[in-house]
Amino acid sequence: MTTSLRSIALFTATVPLALSIGLGGCQKAQYVDPKGNDLIVSVDRMNIQDWNLLADQVVASMVNSGVLSRLPNQPAGILLNPVINTTTQQFDTDAIMKKIRIALLQTGRAEVIMTAGPGGRAEDPIAKDAQALKDFQSGRDNQINMQNVPDATLTAKLLEDRARSGSTRQIAYVLQMSLTNTNTGRAVWEGEAQVVKQGARSSVGF
Repeated sequence: MTTSLRSIALFTATVPLALSIGLGGCQKAQYVDPKGNDLIVSVDRMNIQDWNLLADQVVASMVNSGVLSRLPNQPAGILLNPVINTTTQQFDTDAIMKKIRIALLQTGRAEVIMTAGPGGRAEDPIAKDAQALKDFQSGRDNQINMQNVPDATLTAKLLEDRARSGSTRQIAYVLQMSLTNTNTGRAVWEGEAQVVKQGARSSVGF
């Protein structure tokens, strides 16, 4: 067999093998429960399960305290401030706040104000424009819309603490939250949630 024919034969035999290996690798992907024990755990960064754990802890604490039922104008209008991220990581903190918002709305004790925010920033500008149009049509455009005045505001700060002993690394994420009654200007609830992880490298499972 000539050199050129031998090269062609080798290439022909190699391509199917490479394809089978590639396809075999793709077939290993699978869906996992986002709240299960089969998720990848990264020691040096936040994972989706960390967001779930932090949100679940703080909202459970708030609901169990009964503070939502004591706020005026049931269901109370709550304005959520952006999460202050003091960790060394850059990520979308709305992922945590969104889970907290969902849990708050599911209690039936609170409604989240979307047409007002810090510095006049509306989280839903389309809803804000629609509300302004309705106020104009009803002749209330020069008046303060009391629906935009929150009964309470929620602030949150995310912190981290890192430690190391030999080859073992540890990182703790702490979410601190405060609920303020706007009628009094006083904090009526505060909560803190923690997630602590140890390991030498990323692994699977909580």
